[in-house]
Amino acid sequence: MYGLIFETIGSIVQMEYGNDVWLSLLEKAGYQNTTFCTHSIYPEELVMKLAGAAVTLIADASTAEECLTYFGRCFIRAAGAFKYETLIKSCGRFFCHFLSGIDSVHLHMKYRYPKMEHPFIYVLEEDDHGVVIHYRTFRNGFYPFLYGLLDQVATDFYGIRLSMIAISENPYGCNDVGYQFRIRLNFDNRNYMACKTIENGAMALERKGNFLQSTRCIKEPSTELSSRTLLKLFPFSLIFSQDLKIMSVGNLMKQIFSSRMLIGQILPEVARLRRPRLNLTWENLVTLQRVACELEMTLVHNGSCKLPFLDTASNEEPRRLLLRGEMRHIQDWQAIVYLCNPLINDMEDLSDLGLALNDLSLHGHGREMVMAGKQHNSRLEDLYERAEEKANELHRTHELLDEWKRRGDELLYSMIPQSIAESLRRGKEPVDTCEAFDSITVSFVEMTNIDDIMAKSALEAVSYMNAIFSALDKIMDQHNVYKVETVGKVYMVVGGAPTRNDTHVKDVCMVALEFRDVINELSVNSATPVHIRIGVHSGSTVAGVLGRKQPRYCFFGDTVNTAARMQTTSLPGKIHISRPSYNLLQCFVGFICEMRGTVMIKGKGEMETHWLLRYHPLQDRLLHDDDCRAT
Repeated sequence: MYGLIFETIGSIVQMEYGNDVWLSLLEKAGYQNTTFCTHSIYPEELVMKLAGAAVTLIADASTAEECLTYFGRCFIRAAGAFKYETLIKSCGRFFCHFLSGIDSVHLHMKYRYPKMEHPFIYVLEEDDHGVVIHYRTFRNGFYPFLYGLLDQVATDFYGIRLSMIAISENPYGCNDVGYQFRIRLNFDNRNYMACKTIENGAMALERKGNFLQSTRCIKEPSTELSSRTLLKLFPFSLIFSQDLKIMSVGNLMKQIFSSRMLIGQILPEVARLRRPRLNLTWENLVTLQRVACELEMTLVHNGSCKLPFLDTASNEEPRRLLLRGEMRHIQDWQAIVYLCNPLINDMEDLSDLGLALNDLSLHGHGREMVMAGKQHNSRLEDLYERAEEKANELHRTHELLDEWKRRGDELLYSMIPQSIAESLRRGKEPVDTCEAFDSITVSFVEMTNIDDIMAKSALEAVSYMNAIFSALDKIMDQHNVYKVETVGKVYMVVGGAPTRNDTHVKDVCMVALEFRDVINELSVNSATPVHIRIGVHSGSTVAGVLGRKQPRYCFFGDTVNTAARMQTTSLPGKIHISRPSYNLLQCFVGFICEMRGTVMIKGKGEMETHWLLRYHPLQDRLLHDDDCRAT
């Protein structure tokens, strides 16, 4: 939705309620700025949010729908500042004329706002007390805005008051052309209907005079217009019956479609309704008698009788004939006559259609426009629409690219920490990512009896390991730790690297306790329980990415080896922690440990170790503070 809408609303709100109220509306609606750009596009939801905010800020007793109606009135009231008053006044002498010409107003605005998705409105029924209109839009819930807009136009330009009744509160149709409503507009329509009656009466008197003339003894030449003469006057016209079968076509249409017989064809099979965007059905076309309609017909390509617009495999863009005119329902014929002229861009376009200037009527401006080479509005719009389609396709491609990039990033970050990966993207050498850490905590988790399960069924063991490791990964995501790798039946976790922090021992121990608990739950529900043993050690290390092929973020040093020894000397279902880890853990409240004693560690000799039993956050904080100071 273009900023023009918000600018008009803001100008009236500021004029009537002050700038502070408008700023409060924007703040409550979640809009961060204070101004709008006329030709910039903003989220459609912002109008709804402003209406919701206006309920409490400027109209306590109103509803959001009434505020939307007020916004519609604001748009027309501020139209003078954007010089749209003359355009509205030129639509016609009566309000019904404006309703019939509102699509032309939108078309005029579309060239300033090419991405505008304007609604479509046409009149279905007329009487002395108002009209029934068909309202189609891609935005659901905006018809109160439409009512405010139409009511302000009726008041300011036609001196009548309007009331609107939605025949159905919900749209009676929602498909690829948007939401569709039937709406009753009540207003004093007697003057328009009287003029229409006078016009129809004059036509009736003329027909009666022709009949009396024909009954005289001295017969004068008849002034009745035959269909053949009509098609000569309008050589691009079409006549089709109620089943949409083409009954007759103008002379030049026969010439253009010389390689394919149009007569007898079904209209939707050879053309599409370009404006308004409706399906080609008899019911729709009968209601479009006072609406400018455009048909698009694709010309036969290279002498083939196959319709090119149905041949999606063809890379060459087919030539198209655009026709603009009006539908006229001739009840005596039980048919509709489409009186139209071609929309031709320039001399080259004229030549492609196999036409000459002499084929264009003298009473229009077609010849002058072709000679001048000016772009016709509908041709321009056609170019806009095709450019918009390509832009949308490009946008979808970019979205797909972003999605695959996101997936690639997720895969990369599962192997290398994000901060390290970003450094490598900026051109940093892998060896330069290596850095020393003074204090980290490393934990190894091993499934001790997975070999027994593997001996029974390898597939069952792999499936079981996948379920276990997936559960462990979910726990990892909830804590500030890094999963280094999974090698066979061993799972390695690190805290304090690559992002340094002072809570690494607490984070790793919390993960270890949750690992133990989730494995116990899985074992209860399994016929073959799995046992794990966990080892934890804290100390200094070096970490970084080495090599270029299949890069991994690896840790090196005695701390990693000692943590692995803590795991191999642990017992099933136990969490074995070293003395350095135990000392660091005393600075955090709630961890309950038990002395294991002296254990012989390969490559280290005798070491004093502990069992981590559980986490109890309600332990006496003072006791743990004293232990922390003692260590």
